[in-house]
Amino acid sequence: MKIMFIYSAGDGFESSGLLRSWAKMQFGISYISSMLKSRGHNTGLIVLSSSQPLNERLIRQHMDEFGPDVVCFTAVFSQYSFIEKAAAFCKKNWPGKFYVVGGVHATLNPHQVINGPFDALCVGEGEYPVLELCEHLKENRKPHEIQNLWLRTGDKILQNGTRDFIQDLNALPFADRQMWATWIKQDASDEITLLAGRGCPHGCTYCSNHSIRKTAKGRYVRMRSPENIVREIELIYANYPQRRIYLEAECIALDKKWAFDLCCKLAEFNASVNNEITFGCNFRVSGNSVDEDLFAAFEKANIRKINIGLESGSERVRREVLKRNYSNDDFLRAASMARRHAMAVNVYNLIGIPGETMDDHMETVRVNRLCQPDNLCTSIFYPYPGTELHKVCLERGLISETVNTSQERRTAVLDLPGFSSAQIQKAYRLFEKRVYKGRFPWWKDLLRSVYGWMPLGARSASSRAMARVPVARALRASLKQQLFGAGKTPLAANHTEIRFK
Repeated sequence: MKIMFIYSAGDGFESSGLLRSWAKMQFGISYISSMLKSRGHNTGLIVLSSSQPLNERLIRQHMDEFGPDVVCFTAVFSQYSFIEKAAAFCKKNWPGKFYVVGGVHATLNPHQVINGPFDALCVGEGEYPVLELCEHLKENRKPHEIQNLWLRTGDKILQNGTRDFIQDLNALPFADRQMWATWIKQDASDEITLLAGRGCPHGCTYCSNHSIRKTAKGRYVRMRSPENIVREIELIYANYPQRRIYLEAECIALDKKWAFDLCCKLAEFNASVNNEITFGCNFRVSGNSVDEDLFAAFEKANIRKINIGLESGSERVRREVLKRNYSNDDFLRAASMARRHAMAVNVYNLIGIPGETMDDHMETVRVNRLCQPDNLCTSIFYPYPGTELHKVCLERGLISETVNTSQERRTAVLDLPGFSSAQIQKAYRLFEKRVYKGRFPWWKDLLRSVYGWMPLGARSASSRAMARVPVARALRASLKQQLFGAGKTPLAANHTEIRFK
């Protein structure tokens, strides 16, 4: 069988139409594709930009060349309307194919999505359901009792139950990166992402994990074995020039025994190669996770970057609204500890959270000023369906049933009693300036602005464009070397460690 996957994204594209980074690779369809290939099926991929009109020519070209039997779509909420249009176009022009939709939005809103131009809908993990579907179709059997799939038969919808979450992630083939090779800009300095585990034990109200956890039985938080992870790293090392790998897991420090074992295996791998890999990971702050021994293990494993979700500097907002229970001191200790062990610290922040006031936001600015992140990743809060805060926003009349998805996380959609939409938008625009103001001499601030040394999450489009001009890149490198020395960044060069009593 031939299976075509169709994926869309709203940003992250080069002017050439290629995705800018391997970080844009979507894991769900990549794992389904590798499972299908392991059983003798052929797969293809079409990547579309939802910020542009539907590229019908591109779809026609790849559909006609590949000639698929099955077409699979995936979408989050903000991409669904675009994917629905793409599916309708495909079904109109290639009516004999079998059309399947999956992903987070379909999983959490199956009653709505199954009414779209699809023959089947996948709830939850799709590796085994899609494989079974393709085996049925290959044998000319009518798909029927396949767990996780809702199947359309004429005017009726067969709603099959869900199977348990996949417990042994080691049993899955490694994610299919080959299918993405022609869709991603090839840059040896890029960072490749590797999925180290699935699921999250926490109940953050802006996230859909708590809803997805209820869609099936079995242990939701699952980690691959360190040995299995290293085998995939070995495969990446042998086949790709990139020497940076991001270990994607919601809570890498949740099981400390596992984390220490992983760090040991990563250090052993790097000792066995000539050109070592540097790693990055998420780090969920808690009183228990901020551990000097753990950060020392990270350093030995060559983990050189951690991403921390502060989200709000207001402990009240974190505790009462977001359900993230840790103190600002815990966060600052984690950042300081990471720095002592040679790690860059990237901090995620949200602006315009329901219940947040301008004073709460300024507390977020204050905590970030104390931390001085190496990179700011800042978004305006967006109420995604399937999250607890989406329900809160509906109940309080802060949003209607439909919310505009254009410019999501960059445009304020809430007008809060203590934080107006205009104030939220202004706070988003000024956030970086407020965090870093006065921390650099004026001429270094100017150089950072002109030559793109801003934190990546906050650079303006103009500074990003300037950074891509060859002459500017060369000048930037020369000035950076002269001003800050080899191997340093402006933030690292000017960072003063936070000390506690």
